[in-house]
Amino acid sequence: MAKPLKYLFTLALPLAVAGFFGLRMLAPGGANSGAVTYDTVAATKGQIRKLVSTSGPVRALVTVSVGSQLSGQIEELKVDFNSEVKSGDILATIDDRSFVAKVSQARADLAAAKAQLLNQEAALAKATAVLALAERTVERQQSLQAKGFSATSTLDSANRDLAVGKADINVVRAQIDSAKSGIEQREAALNMAEVDLERTRIVSPINGTVISRSIDLGQTVAASFQAPELFKIAQDLRLIRIEAQVNEADVGAVAEGNPVTFSVDAYPDRLFKGKVTQVRLSATELNNIVTYTVIIEAANDDRKLFPGMTANVQIAVAEKDDVLRIPNDALRFKPRGESAEGDRGGRGENRGERQISRLKNDLNLTDTQEQALRAELAKVLAPRAAQSGLDMQAPIDPQAVRQKVQSAIEQTLSPLLSDDQRPLFEKWKRGRENTKAGSVHVLDETNQPQRRFVRLGISDDQFTEIAGGQLAEGERVIVRGRDAKR
Repeated sequence: MAKPLKYLFTLALPLAVAGFFGLRMLAPGGANSGAVTYDTVAATKGQIRKLVSTSGPVRALVTVSVGSQLSGQIEELKVDFNSEVKSGDILATIDDRSFVAKVSQARADLAAAKAQLLNQEAALAKATAVLALAERTVERQQSLQAKGFSATSTLDSANRDLAVGKADINVVRAQIDSAKSGIEQREAALNMAEVDLERTRIVSPINGTVISRSIDLGQTVAASFQAPELFKIAQDLRLIRIEAQVNEADVGAVAEGNPVTFSVDAYPDRLFKGKVTQVRLSATELNNIVTYTVIIEAANDDRKLFPGMTANVQIAVAEKDDVLRIPNDALRFKPRGESAEGDRGGRGENRGERQISRLKNDLNLTDTQEQALRAELAKVLAPRAAQSGLDMQAPIDPQAVRQKVQSAIEQTLSPLLSDDQRPLFEKWKRGRENTKAGSVHVLDETNQPQRRFVRLGISDDQFTEIAGGQLAEGERVIVRGRDAKR
């Protein structure tokens, strides 16, 4: 009995060590002798919606803060929270007795200034009469002196009176101009006093709803360098906007006009709809995270959405219907033991054949065009094939290969395309810009994974679009592989 026990212990020890370290025990036939079961899903057509998820506060489309430019006691309060107001409606009034007195004083000062003007105009009339008399006196004395009947001193006195009369006229006219300026000053003071009196009535500048009130009846308003906020009015809550913060990694896909769906915690089972109206360029950085403000406008006819609510937003940045799609898991699947040779195989002659096949179908290439394209791609891909054969460890840049292939296709086909083919070629190039290369695996006739090269379009959290390549509708792609149960 001792020998069998020792044998069992010797066999169990390696098994226990292997199980402890997670090692896979191989069957006697080697690594490839274990059976693998593959889960597959058919490539089908359907809808793909690429979404950007974010959140932001609900705001009124236009919000106006109403304040007071005057200091004083609130005498009357005419509105409250949620009151509907129109432009020009009185919201509150400030005790206006001191301002009424200022208006009365300004009016009295204006009346005094006008009376002063009348006094100066009368003085001008008097000075004008005195000047006329002085002019006649001078003429009379000059005539008498010429006949020898008047002394020279008398003529000099008459000339002096004439000069004084002219000076008095100038003085009175200057006083009249001063009186007119005084009237203008008094009128301006009266207008200012009347404006201040008008400002004792706090009025609404817009049609809307009072969403905030920060004063009470009898409270004293103190206005100094900044007008204190008394009311906040939201204009027409039947339209709202959301200030959503979008991460810098996603903002490039967001554009004006993108449809939006959102919900709020107050109505978790209801989806609201809106659209993007603005992507603001100003960035906000918080804890090394950069976001941009995206403005979303939405209807709120039933006024269920209140300013300040947090909206959970989903922006549809891309949407396609009836496109060929596969689960995202299919793109992550890699067969066990897939070697670098398999990866390189798709980057040489196979790449050229795929491009030629697709162009032939998309552009209806003629035999001459196909032969020219095949020859040019052979020149481009031959050095890569030679490199792969000589040095399997040499790195190959897929992006560089794609760029060279793209350039060779454009240079070769551009002078050979017909007028009917050129729009198709431009469409093909736009499709290349909006897609990227990828690969999936399907089961061949022997139930072994076979690699297929495809062009990938937009994707969401479940599916990815197949924009072109070697996959057809209905073919089953592998999403995962697992060891078969014995």
